[in-house]
Amino acid sequence: MASTRKNFTSEDKEKLKETLREICCAFWVERGYKETSISEFCKSANISTGTFYNLYASKEELFLETLKEVQSIVNEKFIEDVKQVPSKKGFVEAIENLYSEYESKPFLYDSKTVDFLAFYNKLSREDKAQLENDNSDYFRQAIAYANLKLKCSEEIAFSVFSILLSTVSSKDMLSKSCDFKNAFQFMVYHLINHIFI
Repeated sequence: MASTRKNFTSEDKEKLKETLREICCAFWVERGYKETSISEFCKSANISTGTFYNLYASKEELFLETLKEVQSIVNEKFIEDVKQVPSKKGFVEAIENLYSEYESKPFLYDSKTVDFLAFYNKLSREDKAQLENDNSDYFRQAIAYANLKLKCSEEIAFSVFSILLSTVSSKDMLSKSCDFKNAFQFMVYHLINHIFI
């Protein structure tokens, strides 16, 4: 039976929101944004629709919060990987680990799909800008922690790594005709010397 309690403590609300974000992440990977309904969240979390709306104004708000949380976790792991080996080599290894994270969470990179765009187009300009700025900030931090200096503009460097990481969306197709993993590693290892001093 769904929980219909109206008076949640702030701790109860945070626990429920955490549960809903976990469910949201799983649903997003399994079926996508468009195929997930508020009633499915409520059923999985064992809460009423009223309780859901007491926590989130909309399905989009939950998806956005989930995306921000997952991006933050993935980006912080990227920073930690760079800190472990602060060098070009460490930066390359961190990029490869970041790629693996993207593989397991396709909604982080596959932003051109109809499903992702259905979600993204409902966001405010401010929310879209913040998502982009957050990724840029982590990239800057990683460069600083790796003690690296750019040979090219920050915009070009960020674009190159974004394009490389976005190839994960074509991995299944490309893997049929080439050694995708080795090709990705080859590109990263060779481009790193053109991007950093």
